[in-house]
Amino acid sequence: MKGIVRASKFRHVFGKTVRKEDHYDNIMPGSSAPDSNLCDVNTKYFGLPWRGGGGPFVVWPLAKTGRLPAAVPMLSGHGGPVMDLAFSPFHEEVIASASDDCTVKVWEFPVDGPTEDIHASSLSFGGHTKKVILVRWNPVADNVLASVSFDNTVKLWDVTRGSEAYSFSDHPDAIQAIDWNFFGSKYATYCKDKKVRIIDPRNNVAAASFDAGHQGTKGAKVCFLGDRKIFCTIGFSKQSERQIFFWDERDTSKSLSELQIDIASGTLIPFYDHDTSLLYLAGKGDTNIRYFEIEDDAPYQHYVAMFSGKDPQRGICMQPKRACDTHNCEIAKFVRLTANSLEPVSFTVPRKGDHFQDDLYPDCYAGVSALSASDWLQGQNARPVMQSMRPGDTGTR
Repeated sequence: MKGIVRASKFRHVFGKTVRKEDHYDNIMPGSSAPDSNLCDVNTKYFGLPWRGGGGPFVVWPLAKTGRLPAAVPMLSGHGGPVMDLAFSPFHEEVIASASDDCTVKVWEFPVDGPTEDIHASSLSFGGHTKKVILVRWNPVADNVLASVSFDNTVKLWDVTRGSEAYSFSDHPDAIQAIDWNFFGSKYATYCKDKKVRIIDPRNNVAAASFDAGHQGTKGAKVCFLGDRKIFCTIGFSKQSERQIFFWDERDTSKSLSELQIDIASGTLIPFYDHDTSLLYLAGKGDTNIRYFEIEDDAPYQHYVAMFSGKDPQRGICMQPKRACDTHNCEIAKFVRLTANSLEPVSFTVPRKGDHFQDDLYPDCYAGVSALSASDWLQGQNARPVMQSMRPGDTGTR
C-alpha cells in the first residue's frame, strides 16, 4: 500500500570516521593486488603489506593509534610481494600470507604484537606453481586454510598437520574471488570465465556452476549471505556499470534480482553482517561505503545509506562484531586504507538510554572453532559458535 514505511530497526544507520588522533599514520603500503582487500584486521591488530624488498608486512596493535615509527617491526620471509593477508578467526596472534613467490605462509607472533622483525614463519606451503593471490580461513573448522593462485587452483591446507588436504583444479582461467559459506562446508569462486562455482571441497567437486551474467571484463566478487539460501555476485556490465545480482543456491538457472549501482572503475568489495542482515559495499578508489539491508523476499535488498570519507580507499577490512562498542550502539567497524593512513570507520544506530539494546545485538560470531581440522576433513559439519554481545556475558552458544 502506498505510503507505508518499511519497518526496520536499521533504517537509520550512520557511519563516521573516528577522530584524527585515532587514525594510524605514516603507513607505507606495499603491493596493490587488484583482487585482494590488501589489509586485514581482527579485534586486536591490523595487518598490511609493507613497502620494501622480500615481501614484508606489518602487524600492528589497534590500541597504538597515531603515527607508526619509521623502524616498524616487520614480518619478512617471502621472496616476493605479499598479495593478501588473513588473520585466523580463532587465534588472534596467527596470520596467513599469500605471496608473489608462489607460497602461502602461516605466522605466529607475540601477544601485544611483534616488537622486532620476524623472519621465519611457523609454516610454509609451496604447492602452487604461480603467484598466490588470496587466502581465506574456514569460519567453523580450526586450522583449515584455502588459497587461490594464478595457476587456476584452489588448495586447502591442514595447518594442524602442515600438509595439503585438497586441490581443486577445474577452473579454466584466473580465479578472482573466493568466499566460504556460513557453515564452512562449501566455498564459492568467481572465475574470469564469468562463471560462479560452488565447490564441495571434501568431495572435490563443483556442486553448482553457472554463468553469473556480469559481462564486463573487470574483476567480480561472490558473497554468501549468512545462513540464507540466497547469495550475491558483484561485477560490471559491458558499459562499466557496477552491478549486484542475487541468486538462490537451490536454483541458479536465473538470477532472483539485479541492481545497477553506478558507473565507476573500482571493484566493489562486499562485507556481510549476519547479525544485522546488512551488506556493505566498498569500492577500491571510492571514498564511500554503501550499505543495504538484505531479506529473503523480492527485491532482496533495500538501500539504507552511504558513508562518505575524504580520501579514496586503496583497501578496506571489517572488524569482528565482538569488537563493537555496545554502549554507543555501534553495529559495525571498518578500517579504510588510504594513500598513507589507516582510518577506522564506525557505524552506529542512534538510541536513547544507557541500557543494552537487545534488538540490535543478537548473538554474534564468537571466534571459537566448532570443529577441529581433522573432524572437518573427515566430513563433519557444524554451525559457527556464537556468543552474547551483552557486557559481562562471556558464554558461548
